[in-house]
Amino acid sequence: MKGIIFQRLMVLTSLALLNAFQSQGQENSFSITGQYRVRPELRHGYKTLAADTAKTAFFVGQRARLIFDFKKDKISSKISIQDSRTWGDEDQRKDLAGLQVNELWLELDLQKGLSLKMGRQELAYDDHRLFGNLDWANLTISHDALLLKYLDKKNKFQWHIGAAFNQAGEPVFGTTYPLKNYKALGFTWTKKEFGKGHSLSGLIIINGVNSTVATSSKMKATYTFGPLYNYNFNGWKGNLGAYYQGGKTESNLKQSAIMLNVYIEKKIKKTNIGLGVDYLSGNSNNTLNTESKYFNTLYATNHKFYGYMDYFLNIPTDTKQLGLQDLFARITYTHSKTVSSTLDIHRFLLAHQNNLVANKIKKPLGTEADLLIDYKPTQIVHLQFGYSLLFATKNMEYLKGGNANNLNTWAYIMLKVSPTLLLNQVIK
Repeated sequence: MKGIIFQRLMVLTSLALLNAFQSQGQENSFSITGQYRVRPELRHGYKTLAADTAKTAFFVGQRARLIFDFKKDKISSKISIQDSRTWGDEDQRKDLAGLQVNELWLELDLQKGLSLKMGRQELAYDDHRLFGNLDWANLTISHDALLLKYLDKKNKFQWHIGAAFNQAGEPVFGTTYPLKNYKALGFTWTKKEFGKGHSLSGLIIINGVNSTVATSSKMKATYTFGPLYNYNFNGWKGNLGAYYQGGKTESNLKQSAIMLNVYIEKKIKKTNIGLGVDYLSGNSNNTLNTESKYFNTLYATNHKFYGYMDYFLNIPTDTKQLGLQDLFARITYTHSKTVSSTLDIHRFLLAHQNNLVANKIKKPLGTEADLLIDYKPTQIVHLQFGYSLLFATKNMEYLKGGNANNLNTWAYIMLKVSPTLLLNQVIK
């Protein structure tokens, strides 16, 4: 019932906004866009190694969105509601509310180049290694936050400062927060573009979480900071990033960790060839029980970086706090204006081996091959086919269980259609 009421409310709101636009001749814009995405998947070793008795999984997932964009004078707003489901995951004779608010924010232009954005929003910065929206998943990452933005177009400079404070409800006393999200978040991001194809950005994140230690119940916080250099000119592109993470973990451990990444790519006619290395530190045999050396990727889009089979979607949990090394190569071939294919090869290793168990866990974890074929016949329609294989070592069994000798594979077909349902724009 709540879902039906909400849908009707959104329809009435959109009609009211449209009527307001039609009655005024000032500079403004209003649009309604949609998105329908359906993805059948075949899984046998996705996220975790297949056991000897495991059977192949098959399902169809989908996501549908209705997006309202509004801009008038010094006010911008976006409302994005969505329904995410697996085909057949509800009883046909039950009315279950299934709508979510992906984004619902308001942005005010305070003065030239300065604006304030507030509400539910996606925070995606740089290459999404620390802040990403994880658009691959049907339920993406959104934040209820306040964001101050500065843009100097002439000097190609940007500066953002943001903060969030979470509560599970409206308490009468105290600020106890029982959920597993962060309790408080603060960050700042700057970016400067230099000449042709050069840019340098910097990100600082303070992440406050609930303490899991009974004798130390105060909120714990880590701080993460580092620069990212990007280059894209004359057929070459690449990036170089370095980040440090300190503070206290939720377990009251002293945090000291690093993440390094480098990638370089060359375009030769219709082919792009790239090589990269990622390093995320982890605990070693000598790490004290009061310390934490593993890097936490926080709110990253890890699906984008560490193999599409998502064995390392949640770092550091998916590496047992031992860290990760990823050596990878990428080849992209553009067949035509509408068709392209990409092959990624990842060689995964732990950052540290574990000599403290009966069977020593060595660094090599395995090799993953990811093939993507993209077909975009129009700006509205996008069809993608993906197929992945993982050739795991016995060390991967320590992380994921299952049997490394079994065939571990994954395949999907994804169709995304993004039409503009209504566009009304009047320029003064």
